[in-house]
Amino acid sequence: MNEPVTVKYSLEDILTKIDDKLDRMEEASTQRFEKLESKLESNQRDVNQKLDTLQKDVTDLKVGQAKLEEKVEGLTKRLDYQEFINRGVIIGLIVALLGGLAKMFGFIGNP
Repeated sequence: MNEPVTVKYSLEDILTKIDDKLDRMEEASTQRFEKLESKLESNQRDVNQKLDTLQKDVTDLKVGQAKLEEKVEGLTKRLDYQEFINRGVIIGLIVALLGGLAKMFGFIGNP
């Protein structure tokens, strides 16, 4: 039971195997990192393209908004003018109606 432990491999062979295994692991990890970098670059290009498209769309929307604001201002002016005219017509109609009623009921004498 108390026999000494003996190693059948030389230390140089073991270190060589460990070194080879580490080299393979390093190569595999390098390949994975390169794949990740290429995917990240591709995704970054896609995101940049989408951002550029969004910026163009926002610019187009701002231009459209400015045009709509001009149209709304024009319609507001036209509506104000129309209200002014309608007010004058309604006042004239009321005066004519009151005059007609006054004449009909005899408040105004016949000439």
